[in-house]
Amino acid sequence: MIRLTAMLLVLLANTCNQQKAVKQQISSIQDKRWSLVNMNGTVQERSPIWLEFDTATHRFSGNGGCNKVGGEYELEGNEISFGKVMSTRMACMDAQANERESAFLRMLSDRTYTVKFEGQQIQFRDSGRIAMLFEGFKKVAVKK
Repeated sequence: MIRLTAMLLVLLANTCNQQKAVKQQISSIQDKRWSLVNMNGTVQERSPIWLEFDTATHRFSGNGGCNKVGGEYELEGNEISFGKVMSTRMACMDAQANERESAFLRMLSDRTYTVKFEGQQIQFRDSGRIAMLFEGFKKVAVKK
């Protein structure tokens, strides 16, 4: 009986810790601008690509490099799913930037990733490999 009680207490503690970790992930994804630093193993130096997440509406917005992007997301446990991705349709002046933005939009469109938070970074993993790596920066409040 004592052993059973101890096991139940351990399970309860683990469940509480997991719920706390999920709440921390949700709060840590908001209030930051997430800049893309790596996509499919390619370092993105001074990348203009970034995302911001609104946990109240489950929407994201950002910049794909040349165009504004946005859509819906769902963060459950250690998985993040993207849907209804849209962007403005201005052409990039640089062909390489245009290709990078197109690849980024394909990686968001109706996709689900395993998400891993590490310090100020967030990894979107697909089949165990890092598909996209973002670095978080505190958003600066704009005075109106």
